[in-house]
Amino acid sequence: MAVQLINIGNVANDGTGDDLREAMIKINQNFEELDLRDDEQTTGTNLGFGENVFKQRVNYDLEFRTLLAGTDVTITSNDVSLEISADGGIKSLNLESDVNNIDLNEQASLHIAGGQDISTTIIDGTMYISYTGPTEVADDTSPTLGGNLNADSNNISDVATLTANSIVGDVTGLVHGIDIRTLSVQSLDLGNIQLNVTSTFDLFLATNDVDYGTILAPAVFDSEFGSFV
Repeated sequence: MAVQLINIGNVANDGTGDDLREAMIKINQNFEELDLRDDEQTTGTNLGFGENVFKQRVNYDLEFRTLLAGTDVTITSNDVSLEISADGGIKSLNLESDVNNIDLNEQASLHIAGGQDISTTIIDGTMYISYTGPTEVADDTSPTLGGNLNADSNNISDVATLTANSIVGDVTGLVHGIDIRTLSVQSLDLGNIQLNVTSTFDLFLATNDVDYGTILAPAVFDSEFGSFV
């Protein structure tokens, strides 16, 4: 029941207001109404999620927590509202590359694109960069070198055809089916020579050695022996 107002008329004793009995009835009813009201049930409730604003009720005083502005946060108020503003975070980020650079503000976005044999994918907030090109020499059908190849004292085996402008150092293998390691640059064994002696001069040549030097340092004269059979 709502609290009742006593009609007191326009002026004193003009007969327009409640009589004394009626007025006293309203007074009694108003006291009963106020007595039935339980102010202990009055409280505050926090709705939704997050930190609670209402703390507690002490007698007739409802106590609320105070909002404090943290780092880079401002709180402004007026008669009907509170405004919370965040002023933190990165305002601008400069990204530089070998060719160009770009300034990223709060509204700008950065696109990371793949190049040749490279692709980029974002799955559940994680960026994956994949390379699909050759990872071994065997995967490249026409590999080339931009500089000298150092085998670091390791062997290079199973060579089908070797083409080179020059070879420095030892080479192991057959050259046209011949093991070149059996050849000596200091002497040349021509096997047996069948001599045909028809004069004293031929006999002298057959029985005396002639020093022709070496292959690397030959003598200054030539000899014509015809053909070998």
